[in-house]
Amino acid sequence: MDCIDMHCHILPGVDDGAKDVDEMKEMLKIAYSEGIRCIIATPHHHPRRGKEPPEVLRRQAAILRDAAHEIDEHFRIYLGTEIFFGQDIPDKLKEGRVLTMNRRNYVLVEFSPSEPFAYIKQSLQQLQMEGYEVILAHAERYSCLTDSPELAEQIGDMGILIQVNAGSITGDSGRKVKKFVKYLMDEDLVFCVGTDAHSCRTRAPRMRKASEHVRKKYGDEYARKIFYDNAKKMLRKEIE
Repeated sequence: MDCIDMHCHILPGVDDGAKDVDEMKEMLKIAYSEGIRCIIATPHHHPRRGKEPPEVLRRQAAILRDAAHEIDEHFRIYLGTEIFFGQDIPDKLKEGRVLTMNRRNYVLVEFSPSEPFAYIKQSLQQLQMEGYEVILAHAERYSCLTDSPELAEQIGDMGILIQVNAGSITGDSGRKVKKFVKYLMDEDLVFCVGTDAHSCRTRAPRMRKASEHVRKKYGDEYARKIFYDNAKKMLRKEIE
């Protein structure tokens, strides 16, 4: 099954992901071998983990795109950002200083794992009020949600889209996280899956084990939806 990796730190030298072009190329090879045929590079915009300006990110994305086409001319590369929320983010988005997902109206947003639910909810609503379709990055990282899974339904009812990491589906982050992600899938709350890869070693862009697990447990149609179809629609949806 072809997959889209919509959360990946593969741009070289811009954050705590791929440190250089050589590591980027190794990550591309791994991703392709895992069935990934499209990557949305999502470098951090974060006070400590990197916040390069858009012109630098676009230049590095061009390098990534050329390397992907050496593997397969149909290997697609797009650019987005994983945005650490702060009160300055709505203005930065409006001014183009922080990038949306593939220039669409979607934003991928993260928080500190220990933030209280009220803050996360209010911040997500703030972005919605600015007119964005909001994707909550790696929802399984937030203790307020894993401690009270029903709060994830509140997030979903708000229209927030939920992204989970492939490794969390198969238990790489422990039993509690795996159980929470199963709950999200059982309730049809998962919008899409990303690898959140940062290197070619400990946090590599692995997707196949998770996609096969979901196919076996939930069927081909559901697996295709969260590993491919939803992300594809996001990439194509025009800004109104």
